Amino acid sequence: MKIYISADMEGVNGVVLKEHVDPAAREYQPARQWMTAEVNAAIAGAVAAGATEVVVNDSHSNMANLLVDQLHPKAQLVSGPGKPFSMVQDLDDSCAGAFFTGYHASFGTPQAIHDHIYAYSLIESIHVNGQQVGELGLNAGMAGAYGVPTLLVTGDKALAGEARALMPWVRAVAVKEGRGRLCARCYPFQETLKAIREEAEQAVRNRKKAKALIFKAPLVLEVRFPKVEMADAAALLPGAERIETKVLRYETAAYPELYRAFLALFRLARSVF
Repeated sequence: MKIYISADMEGVNGVVLKEHVDPAAREYQPARQWMTAEVNAAIAGAVAAGATEVVVNDSHSNMANLLVDQLHPKAQLVSGPGKPFSMVQDLDDSCAGAFFTGYHASFGTPQAIHDHIYAYSLIESIHVNGQQVGELGLNAGMAGAYGVPTLLVTGDKALAGEARALMPWVRAVAVKEGRGRLCARCYPFQETLKAIREEAEQAVRNRKKAKALIFKAPLVLEVRFPKVEMADAAALLPGAERIETKVLRYETAAYPELYRAFLALFRLARSVF
């Protein structure tokens, strides 16, 4: 049984500063340790429930943050930038379930730590088939396209609420509460590791009760950018339709194509930021 983990950093316990998530900053090194510890707790829970294979995709920034020499011995790590499917690289229908650890809430969410979508100040909102989603929903939708249920989500309290609203069946572990975009009340670290491990184990044991998040075709992606010039650049993507000054629309029958289209829109917009 294979479990897939997409691991981000902003939702990790203790991570509050911009410097915590910046590989060039001094404060980044302890944040890598915290991130690795949370992922290991999730792996340990999955293995205790019978997982024989765990694939971990490092999904933050340059996607080379997790400490491979400290990672649980049962896990394989997908690490490094330039992944064709970014935060869901190597996710496919051979997986029995998906975890999303260290995730953060969508841009503009009140009392959320590091709220954004893929990059700070680059995307205001994403809608799939008219439903607003953040990174969690976009990535869980990719799992759903392969019939893979989302079993576990970890992050701050706001992210846990976002997860439960989108996927009522999901097990969500809150490790901190936002007090501002760069301020949080962090729960006891060892207690949150224990909670992640226990919830991961229960999530895998009860995986048949969980569901896959499925968006039905035809699939319509709408992305709103904060600046007109970003939308100008993103509009270069073939098939993208400008429906408002700062909003682009893309329609397809296949979710992997929708996901790749989103990545293309994002990267084109980032080129002029």
